[in-house]
Amino acid sequence: MEQPKRGIPSFEARHELAFELVHATEAAALACARLLGKGDPERVIEVAAEAMRRVLEESGPSGTVVLGPRGDPYLSHGTLLSGGDARVDFGLFPIEGASQVARGSTNAVSIVAAVEPGGFAQLPSIRYVEKIVAGPAARGGIDLDDTIADNLRRIAFARDARVQDLTVAILDRPRHQDLMAEVSAAGARILTLEEGDIAGAVMAAVPGSGIDAAIGIGGVDATLIAACAIRCLGGELQARLWPRNEEERLLIGDAAGHVYSAADLVPGTDLSVVLTGITGGPLLPGVMFGSGYAETASLLMSSRRATIRRLTTRHHTLGDSC
Repeated sequence: MEQPKRGIPSFEARHELAFELVHATEAAALACARLLGKGDPERVIEVAAEAMRRVLEESGPSGTVVLGPRGDPYLSHGTLLSGGDARVDFGLFPIEGASQVARGSTNAVSIVAAVEPGGFAQLPSIRYVEKIVAGPAARGGIDLDDTIADNLRRIAFARDARVQDLTVAILDRPRHQDLMAEVSAAGARILTLEEGDIAGAVMAAVPGSGIDAAIGIGGVDATLIAACAIRCLGGELQARLWPRNEEERLLIGDAAGHVYSAADLVPGTDLSVVLTGITGGPLLPGVMFGSGYAETASLLMSSRRATIRRLTTRHHTLGDSC
């Protein structure tokens, strides 16, 4: 594995940062899971962000939030977190799927990614990118400039399967109606996601999730965090800036039409990503409450240590609310 460049802080040789970050995603998941089905997404966002920030500042590395939900009042871009000695750039979603928690729906997760300072690419300041994601078997087999049908045929070939056997995750948005029609015409099945741009991409790269590809137009910040996870998982991602209007086309300039790989989007070498399930779904079980305890399930990834771990944690609550 490529070694960090001189002058760039790296994590200690025997230290795996993901084990510190998971405390933050667990705290956010535990806090907002108490609000399942109670119809208040703003409160869900607030308690998740407060819990995550508290834990990161108590036991996480020091760093700056450079990626996250747009307009987040609690962990906005540029927020400084004063934790331990290590310094990182954070990409985080204390909760991806607040409305899903509020409605009692599935697939909500809490996410933190950390890279060495400057480890995320600096892209033009627009809102969306179009992307396609697949698992490790399909490395070298996807091409954003090619048709959906041809991409699905190559993904199916890489999996020794038929296109009809594939399941493609797509966000349920009006802008994806034509895309869904193309995927359906190619013969693949479609799993529509209410939310979960990052979780959908990770599902496409994790063996055994039942998702073979994730396709569509999503947020720039979410795509950069997803690319961090895809690199850790050994999957394949291609993305291209998607301008909404003439102003954004001018901002893109020479980058118009350029196809970015996961390594282009996250050129850093020390990458750590953690996801903790909140409401449960194909990727991770949700938070489970028992008598005097709560249980969480998390996915921990580290590029430097070349590890992918699934972690189940029982938290003894001793009668306290989480």
